[in-house]
Amino acid sequence: MVTLKIDGQKSVSDFKKEFNHTFPFLKIELLKKASNEVKGKMSYVALAPNQPLGKDSIHLEIDDQTSVSRLKTLLLDELGIVCHVYRKSGSIWIEISLTDDWSLGKQNNEAEQMN
Repeated sequence: MVTLKIDGQKSVSDFKKEFNHTFPFLKIELLKKASNEVKGKMSYVALAPNQPLGKDSIHLEIDDQTSVSRLKTLLLDELGIVCHVYRKSGSIWIEISLTDDWSLGKQNNEAEQMN
């Protein structure tokens, strides 16, 4: 079982590289709320690659048994980061939504079999 450690000092790009190395058929995008709303809808912007993930005191761990929905909840609740997870399907990336209760490991294995 592989465990990814998230701490406040880790940069966005370092975390994404580790995530993609661990789950090569998944992709993660990290976003934050934009400072403006458009017609009552909240908008989001991608985090800068060199930006630290959060506070120094944060230490989170995720592994291949962590569900996509749990990952999203952890990042939002602990770091205020919105994340989208995508699964590779041929030459395109499809955002995981209907199966977000599946573990990251299962998502990665399913995508590997489809490719």
